[in-house]
Parts: sequence; structure tokens; C-alpha cells
Amino acid sequence: MGRGHARSAQRAGGRVTAIFDVDPASARALGARYPVATVLERWDPEVIARVANVAHVCTPLDTHESLVAGLLNAGVSVLSEKPLTDDAASTERLLDLADARGVRLCPVHQMPFQDGLRRLRDELASIGDLLHIEFTACTAGVSTKGGADHDLLIADVLPHPFSLLWALGAGSVAALDWTLLHPRAGEMRAVGVAGRTAVSLAISTHGRPTSNKLRVIGERGTFDADLYHGFSVLSRGRVSRSGKVLQPFADAADTIARAGANLASRAMNQEPAYPGLTALVGAFYAAVRGESATPFSRNEVLDIAEARDRFQQSLRTAL
Repeated sequence: MGRGHARSAQRAGGRVTAIFDVDPASARALGARYPVATVLERWDPEVIARVANVAHVCTPLDTHESLVAGLLNAGVSVLSEKPLTDDAASTERLLDLADARGVRLCPVHQMPFQDGLRRLRDELASIGDLLHIEFTACTAGVSTKGGADHDLLIADVLPHPFSLLWALGAGSVAALDWTLLHPRAGEMRAVGVAGRTAVSLAISTHGRPTSNKLRVIGERGTFDADLYHGFSVLSRGRVSRSGKVLQPFADAADTIARAGANLASRAMNQEPAYPGLTALVGAFYAAVRGESATPFSRNEVLDIAEARDRFQQSLRTAL
């Protein structure tokens, strides 16, 4: 993630000035790509504050609170990988600290900044009233067979669908009346209702192939977004015999066209992974310069943390 963030920082107009990693070899390897950056031998937020006004925290979750707090106290704005912290209480403390120090704090919820999601939001009204929003992720990353590890991975994925629901105007995800199904460790489905729209989240740590998809079904059409690659396909709501016959071919042709254009765009923008990250970094830098608001409001960040707390508690007690 550090390599991805450094690349996005540069693409967004920033300059990498300092690098720190508890593994000195990793820090030196990344530093070789950015010769003007200082590779720090020890962690010192005050030293970082002298050479940078923004820090990207790409470390394991259990280190976030202490690292981010140190940077904020030193007067450095922070863009931190998600989840921002492990619970809503510590998230709120960091947000309060950022406000008190007059700096910016933002979690990395990059999916709403993907080109496919921007297109979806731009054309959302064209598919009429939203009937269903469905998020499905089959994710890897657990090296052990322990159930707790699989459920922790689910908890780490949850900010993605929560941020997408906010982007689609669902409002508070913590306040929704969720029903959670947890048939085994690493497998979760949750259903809820946001206004008049049914919402479904399915996260699997065992299902293959790995995928990350969003489907938004409206009265006049359906959007399918590939969140791993950052593009979306719109199927219009034509109802006819010939339309039913041709629909799979039209959808396949549109998918190929959109996927190809997306691949070309990402290659041109040097974004081999994490689509949406560079756009989010650019938006955060604009906020640090005082040109715009922080990409996600305080209410949104806290609501996502509170919803994650609620789901994590249910995962602990469901089995």
C-alpha cells in the first residue's frame, strides 16, 4: 500500500519527501524510487512535520491510532488507510484532535472516487427510483485457518460498502435496521432497508475467484460496477422479446468496451492498482490547501465507524 500511495501522491501533484518503515530494507527500496525523499531511520512525527504537511499512513490497523495522533499533534494532515481505527470511540478522538490542531484527517475510502462510480452517480437519476443496492466481495488475504482472522478481514472490508452507500445517498448506515447472517467464519450477508431501497452486503473470505462488485437496480435500468477495476456498465430497462434475446450480447459488448477503455485510462494515468486512490489523494490535497472540504464529512466517517462496530460485535456473537 505504501508503494501505491507514493505513486498516487506524485500523480496527484504531491512530492514524496520522507519515508518510514519498520523494515529498513523496505523503506530503502521505496526510497530508491523517490531519490529526493529522506528515508527516516526512526519514527519521529516532529521530524516529519519539518519536511511534509501531509502524511499517508499505510500500516497495520493496530498502529493507526498512535501513529495518526502523533502526526496530528505535530501539525501534519493525515490520509490513513481504512479502517481509520478499530472502533468509533478512537475514530472520534482522532477527529477531535484534527479539529483542535487545525489539520485534516481522512480515511482511504477510494471506491466512490472511481470513474465507474462517478459515472454511476452522474447517471443515477436516469434509472428511476432505486429498488436494490447489492455489494458482493470475495476477498483473499487470510493466511491462517482461524475463524477470528477471517472475520477480522470481513470487518476490514466493511468500510468499502458503507462508503458506497453514503455515496449513493443512503444516509446513515449505522442507523439502518440490519439483519446479519453469519453461517460460518469468514462468511457474512447483511440485508437492510434505506428508505424505499433494499440493501444487501455479501462478503466472503472463501469464495473464489476474488471479486468486488456493486449492482444498483432501478425501475428503468441497472448499473453493474466492477470495483476491482473501477468501471461500470449500464443496462437500460428495455422490455421486449427481442430485447431479452439481445440483452446478454449488448451487455457483453458494453462490458468489453468499458473494460478496455478503463484499462487504457489506468495505464495512461499510471494506476496499476487501487482505482480511485489517485483521485481521492488529489481531493484530499485540495482540502489541505484550503480549496475544498475534506472528501468525507465528520458525520460520514463516524457513521461508518459506528456501523463497523455494530457489525463486528454481531460477528463476534453470531457463532
